[in-house]
Amino acid sequence: MRHGGMGRRWSTWTAAGLTAAVVLTGCSSDSGDKNDKGGQDKKAGGTGAPTGGAAPAGKGDRDPKSVWAALLAATTTQQVVEYRGVRTATGDTGKEQTVREDLWSWYDAAGKTAFTDRAYQVAANAPIKRSSCEAGKEWSYNNALKQWTDTKRPCVVDMAREGKYVGDGILPTGLTAEQAKTFAAQLEATPGWLTPSAVEPAQQKGKSYLRLTVDLKPQPSGAGSSVNTDLLLKAFRATIPDFTKGPYQIENFGQQSGSPVRAVFWIDPATHLPAYSEVSTTVVDKGAATGAFRQLRTEYVFGGPAPKPDHGTLVPAPAPTWPEQGTKPPQV
Repeated sequence: MRHGGMGRRWSTWTAAGLTAAVVLTGCSSDSGDKNDKGGQDKKAGGTGAPTGGAAPAGKGDRDPKSVWAALLAATTTQQVVEYRGVRTATGDTGKEQTVREDLWSWYDAAGKTAFTDRAYQVAANAPIKRSSCEAGKEWSYNNALKQWTDTKRPCVVDMAREGKYVGDGILPTGLTAEQAKTFAAQLEATPGWLTPSAVEPAQQKGKSYLRLTVDLKPQPSGAGSSVNTDLLLKAFRATIPDFTKGPYQIENFGQQSGSPVRAVFWIDPATHLPAYSEVSTTVVDKGAATGAFRQLRTEYVFGGPAPKPDHGTLVPAPAPTWPEQGTKPPQV
């Protein structure tokens, strides 16, 4: 199946109001939308109230490695983060698990609560499905009845289940300063894998940003196979003893994760926190490109309150306000 035609179907579904926001938590949490307008607020784009870890701007902003180090230190130590993401698959998508996902999530590391809302489509002409969790309960949207129903199944915020939809695909959050240092050191343990390759000034909506490109190159793992973003999990596992208990979305994990990846971050030069990112993948299976390409676009909100959706009101989940920036998938 190909990607063509899916956008019209998706926009029609969204216009009909079949989107909502739901809280996900291992124990309990609030539910609701930001301000009864689909969660949009003035903090979108990473301009909320960040917590500690930000580094001051300086001459190092011209060096990709220095900017990456500052981004890593600032972002991974954030304690409250909201993500507004869209993942798409294009090209030859016949073997892709989904062709589009709208992902809205929020995580409070100190409170150990999280929120997620996921709508997805497995093929261009397939129906759009929606699932989410609230107060440890799984919810599903019934397209025929046009209402949410409690599936009576429990759900938790761990990496094996709902927690895998929280994040930007590359960076975890909620770490202490010492854990952030450990994670950064672990990322450097594999030479030639993760390379901050370019940084340059950029403008968006009258604001100045640093545009940082980071390339993640597949590494041989024996028997003719390779690994790539799986190494993010390896670094995280070495950092957090109970790493499976919290949320962390790793792009391509378990889905041709040895494929080459390019991540581009638009960074606030004053705080070194990301406002927006694009993570692009050229899908490779068993050493050969499949013809499919994946892209995850994410906008960030730092320090904001938990969304509080009303199940009686169908409100579209907030998508990134940034337009697509045209990040090209890496070459094989």
